[in-house]
Amino acid sequence: MVAADLPWTIQLEDAQVWQRERTTLTVEVQSNDRFATLEASLPRIEGIDVQALPATNEASPDGKRILRLTWQLSAHTPGTQSIQLPTIRYNLNGRDAAQWQPPVQTLDVQALPPYLPPTIPVGHVEIESHIEPNGWLQPDHLAYWHISLYSNAVNTAQFPPILKQIQTTQGVEVFPATVGAAHEPSLQRLDYRIPLKARSSGKLDLPTLQWHWFDPATGRLEQIRYTPPTPWVLAWAWRVILTISGGLLLLVGLRKAGYMAYRHLRRWHSKRQVWQALQHNASTRSVRQALDICSAAHGWPANLSTRHWLQRWEQRYGATPALQARLQHYEATLYSAADAKVRSASVR
Repeated sequence: MVAADLPWTIQLEDAQVWQRERTTLTVEVQSNDRFATLEASLPRIEGIDVQALPATNEASPDGKRILRLTWQLSAHTPGTQSIQLPTIRYNLNGRDAAQWQPPVQTLDVQALPPYLPPTIPVGHVEIESHIEPNGWLQPDHLAYWHISLYSNAVNTAQFPPILKQIQTTQGVEVFPATVGAAHEPSLQRLDYRIPLKARSSGKLDLPTLQWHWFDPATGRLEQIRYTPPTPWVLAWAWRVILTISGGLLLLVGLRKAGYMAYRHLRRWHSKRQVWQALQHNASTRSVRQALDICSAAHGWPANLSTRHWLQRWEQRYGATPALQARLQHYEATLYSAADAKVRSASVR
């Protein structure tokens, strides 16, 4: 096998970049060999930092294999830079089955504005943090502020110096931090572990972290302001007071909820009694009792006339023609019974 038999490609992600802006250079070849790999020595290019990413061998949709070598480039010198990669070796079964010399690539590097200090990140740096332990903290007890800075566009050497912004204050005592770096294939990350002690109860007063960064897409200077978490710092006395207060509020809430449920159930039951009395042609006395029970459940005055009771009902639940008809029938029955008693008394 010779290199010309293989479909080699080389691609520079961005041919025009700013100083210190990261770009990638990729060499790729298609093959039918599942266990083949690409190998090359680390390029050494004057004025450019080079970081090699792990070689890959992936399956393509058409069943072939795609072998890939990738380098991340960050140029420090403005002007036109020539990039000459070393010979790419196609390794199969432990030997170099083919070699390929990539053509020279040209990178146009634009100088950063002269007012930018050399520590300004060229690219966006993300931040996230949390406090350990979770929940309430105690005064004069050790806690830890965990901060992670990470970016897929900026090297850790360009990360903002956030530790300079975290100093001992009147409310918080800060101790020396530990920093760990994590280098993943396409992600740069620094993990900070900052011991601290709050001096008194209240909100934990941590500084707002901020830094400037240069946005290569717009060519402008941007600023990041990160507000950290602010958990409560409470002494044991305050915790006991808050726990008791919370328990009392919970009891009051449960009592109120229970009363509301009882009142709702009582009203529902009284409404049901009214309907049952009217629908089953109960005695006028039973109907009157049902109306009085419903009035008491709703907080209406006692001994309302049928007309005034219906007015209260419609104010609360709206017009109910069926109920109105039943009550009219009830009143007619009530008056008929009264007339019958009067006639009986006259005959006697």
